[in-house]
Amino acid sequence: MAGNVAEWTRNAYDESYYYFGHDLSPDFQYDFDPDVDPVSLSRKVVRGGSWKDIGYYLQVSTRAYEYQDTATSYIGFRSIQTYPGRGRDDGPGASNVY
Repeated sequence: MAGNVAEWTRNAYDESYYYFGHDLSPDFQYDFDPDVDPVSLSRKVVRGGSWKDIGYYLQVSTRAYEYQDTATSYIGFRSIQTYPGRGRDDGPGASNVY
């Protein structure tokens, strides 16, 4: 994915993730506690390329990381929401008489 900014994900970053992660559920979360955990556990996965990256980082398969308390001009996020759609009773042929 390429765009104005690389995309910040909610997944925690671990160098060995591909050894213990699973294809069916690739989500890897870790709740960082600054009082107890080492700083290396506060890393989050960044994917895609930004305006400052070389071609290598434009590949979807490339993972990089950034610390979760860091702000930069080249990392953003994509907000998503569920599709509101239509209700099961709100369509052609539905009886809307109350």
